[in-house]
Amino acid sequence: MLGVIYIGIILAGSLLKVPDVDIMSFAYRDKLIHFALYFFLVGWFVQLYKKTSSRIVILAGAILLGMLIEYLQGMTAYRSFDYFDEIANTIGAICAFLLARTSFDSILAKLDVRIYHLHHS
Repeated sequence: MLGVIYIGIILAGSLLKVPDVDIMSFAYRDKLIHFALYFFLVGWFVQLYKKTSSRIVILAGAILLGMLIEYLQGMTAYRSFDYFDEIANTIGAICAFLLARTSFDSILAKLDVRIYHLHHS
């Protein structure tokens, strides 16, 4: 359920007109945000699905979602299509997909066990 809410947040933040909040000021901060959003999106879902084929579907879905959002942004009067945003989205998604073959694969499960033990000690 949290993953679906996260997708909704990405959609809303990408397609609704929101004020520009300058929380970080450095070159390419927008691209870093795109990278992080899709890194965490794929990172979340690859931990839920262990089969490689499922993970490939997750990766492809995230990349297609980013492409769709960029296309839809180009149709609005207040956003614009940006190939570099799509590249940042895709690189973030691919990095998370590749990390799924490391200990990153089970970080949510490990965190869940630690939280459980903290509350039941």
